[in-house]
Amino acid sequence: MRTKLAHLGTLGRVLAVVTVTAIVGLTANTLLYEGASRFSLREEEARRTSEHIVVVARMLEGDVPERRGRIVEFASTEHFKLGWFQQPIESGQRSDALVQMHRQMVLWEPSLQGKDLRLHLGSPNDATEVIGSLQLSDGSWLHFRAQDLVGEWPLKLQRVFISSLPMIALVLIALVTLRVILRPLGLLADAVTRVGYGDSRVLPEQGPAEFRRLIRAYNDMQSRIVTMIKDRTEALAAVGHDLRTPLARLRLSVDEVADAETRETLVHDLNEMELMLDSLLTYFRGDDHAEKLGLVDLAVLAATVVDDLQDRGYDITYAGPEHCDAKLRRVEFKRALSNLANNACQYGNRAVVRLGADETTIRIRVEDDGPGIPEADMQRVLEPFQRLDPARQRNTSGVGLGIPIAVRAISDAGGKLTLSNRQEGGLCALVELPRFASNTL
Repeated sequence: MRTKLAHLGTLGRVLAVVTVTAIVGLTANTLLYEGASRFSLREEEARRTSEHIVVVARMLEGDVPERRGRIVEFASTEHFKLGWFQQPIESGQRSDALVQMHRQMVLWEPSLQGKDLRLHLGSPNDATEVIGSLQLSDGSWLHFRAQDLVGEWPLKLQRVFISSLPMIALVLIALVTLRVILRPLGLLADAVTRVGYGDSRVLPEQGPAEFRRLIRAYNDMQSRIVTMIKDRTEALAAVGHDLRTPLARLRLSVDEVADAETRETLVHDLNEMELMLDSLLTYFRGDDHAEKLGLVDLAVLAATVVDDLQDRGYDITYAGPEHCDAKLRRVEFKRALSNLANNACQYGNRAVVRLGADETTIRIRVEDDGPGIPEADMQRVLEPFQRLDPARQRNTSGVGLGIPIAVRAISDAGGKLTLSNRQEGGLCALVELPRFASNTL
């Protein structure tokens, strides 16, 4: 029950409370109304029965025996049969309802007090038919048979439906009212979702006072976050520019070093510093995308990444179709795929990039034959600044941002990255992308 309620929104929960309250109220009112109506019906039937038999008894006692048969025949109705006999009706089944009816008849017609009035059920299987007999002053008996007197009053569906109309109207009114009241909350939830993708529109303050305060606080928080990100981006751009200038001067100075081994070592260090700088700037730039979404041929892009690594002397191959279109940011996704492929080449002797697609999903597998990653560190490697060189048994450059940058780029493309160790040895980086991304051009 708690799990089901957890999936209901605020509107659903409030509406459920209103509906349950209305149903409980309707049920209680219906039961009370039915009980009161049933009691009133029995009381009315007892009154009419007592009046009827008293009137007929007086007519019989005031007339000659020869005409009494015609009197009871004339006084009979479809649901109330009368007869005149010399003997009472034989004893039949009695019930608490009959005892209550006998008491009510005597209370309503005091003339019945002291007379022999007998009431019985017409049949053990029929609790709605009552037969009775009343002894007249000359010793004869007035018999009567009445239907639908003490039985249960059936609960009619029509009455239930009519009674439920106010509840249905209440629920509909509550639904419309709650949707209007909670609409600002839904807009706020959508805005919170969009702000994670760079859409930082200011929400208009509307709704109840509590919602207006919440929206105002969200707008203030969003403004501070946007300002902070902008300041950080500008600071990083400035730092990157300032650092590249001395690096360029150092590279010019290194070219003048006479010793080839020393010059090669210095060039390697400078390349590593530039790589670290590019990784840091790329990671901290976050979602500040200058590049727009576009249609990209993933097969050509993957083959290009593989060719670049082959030109650098790595043993890596591409396996897949010649063409496979997807909607993403080309430069950003190429960096992500390059990071994964470069890791595979650095930590393994051979690597392969496999591309496959079905009707709904595009899958890119970057596999190597290296030592893999311990299962305990499989999730930790996805976090920034995590280096697992001891686990991979290789001295490598970088600051531990290659895979986190890839994770972010793949997520921006609507996909996900999964790392797993291969049974034959090595690591498999699986990239899954939607066949047709939800983002529009």
